[in-house]
Amino acid sequence: MPPRTLATLASLLASARDADAALLILQQEVAEIDRAVQLALFLCDSRRQLIMERLTPEGNVVGRTPLNVAVDHLPAPVRRALNSGSALADFGAESDDYLKLLGVTTPQGGGVLSVRGLTLDGELAGFIAVYEPRRRFGNRVVDRLTPAMELFALAFERIAEHDARFEAVRTLEELTRNIHSEYNRALRGLKAELDQARALIGEPGAQEAARIAELERAISNASQEIETRSERLAAVEDQVARAVARLEQAHVELHSQTELARSQANKLYSIERLLADGDASDPAAILDKLRAALDTPA
Repeated sequence: MPPRTLATLASLLASARDADAALLILQQEVAEIDRAVQLALFLCDSRRQLIMERLTPEGNVVGRTPLNVAVDHLPAPVRRALNSGSALADFGAESDDYLKLLGVTTPQGGGVLSVRGLTLDGELAGFIAVYEPRRRFGNRVVDRLTPAMELFALAFERIAEHDARFEAVRTLEELTRNIHSEYNRALRGLKAELDQARALIGEPGAQEAARIAELERAISNASQEIETRSERLAAVEDQVARAVARLEQAHVELHSQTELARSQANKLYSIERLLADGDASDPAAILDKLRAALDTPA
């Protein structure tokens, strides 16, 4: 079975709900090209500059292995390529050594480990690793996988942005609940103290009346503070919701523009091939083929 077209692969990756699903789709693409190639996804903590986890597709599931490897242990040229988030890099003759550092069993015969960085907001969020056996002749498999890896990078960024937005909303909701709980406890404590003071003193004197008035003012101030903070939190939640909606719309538009650019690039490539391989003695046939290529969806 031939590998999927880029349009089909882009559609599948766009529908992936999480990194595991996207990785399994990419693994299927790798298996169609060469089953001897190993694929893995490494997740990084950009703040601590650590490689935290390895995701390995195994059949229809993804295995997860915790790691604690510093990004600084990787060669400087590889780190620069990873942080760029767009360039492929390989470990060359040191591939097997770094494969062991990353906790992957080295196949017999040796091979080449190539990586492609995945960034989020300019920070390294992870990288794709492709390990292929050494070959004396022919092109490397990773060269054929480059378009699929670029599509995976787009899907990974979309999924990571979605997860980050979800985490931000969850944190805001938790913060709101904690603040409400704290002020409710304070308000109940003040009311209990006021009720206790009233019960103890019976008919209040001047000093007791002043204390009661002070507690009543504290309760009133606490109630107003709760109302004010509730309004502020509601405004923040509304801003977050609008920002999320705008971000999602921008992502949809970016995806549409990317698909349009890819479609146009495919058509230009088809036209170049037709012009290069066409028979110059039959321009009418070449023209018909060009028209067919322009009318065919990429």
